Amino acid sequence: MSSWLGVSVAVPLGLGLATSFAALHPAAVDWHRRLRKPRYNAPHGALMPLLALVYTAGGVGSYLVSSEMELARHTPELRAAQAGKMGLGFYWLGLTFVVFWPRLVAFGPSLRLALADLATGTVLQFLAMIEFFRLTAVGGLLMLVCFAVSAGLATWNGALVLVERDGLPL
Repeated sequence: MSSWLGVSVAVPLGLGLATSFAALHPAAVDWHRRLRKPRYNAPHGALMPLLALVYTAGGVGSYLVSSEMELARHTPELRAAQAGKMGLGFYWLGLTFVVFWPRLVAFGPSLRLALADLATGTVLQFLAMIEFFRLTAVGGLLMLVCFAVSAGLATWNGALVLVERDGLPL
């Protein structure tokens, strides 16, 4: 393990938590209380740890894929190195969408925009997961965790949109 592992985890974790801190820290429960919620509801206190898990798992997965790409340069597995580049590209692009989701849910113009943002990030995480699996199983499994959490949050966000649209009682 190298110092790049720390950087690979610290950058997404720091960027994600810094971007979403205003919306997710414990004192910012006002927006969460005002939402018309579906029957199943993500507790406000669970959002920050879930996103921290996503950012950490994605960072470790990207480090593992980067390490495998270094090894692939010295072997005839050029396709593996290309898969790693594509996977890392999908990961970093998806991360840019996922880190802005909490702010869009809490302060954005609409829940639909937040859902579109998170759905785009989730699709990109899925594409990254496929490419990560082509290179390393552990990196792919870590991206699977990221994808599953993001898909769960997108489902919850979708339910919020439906409740808001239908005007269902709390």
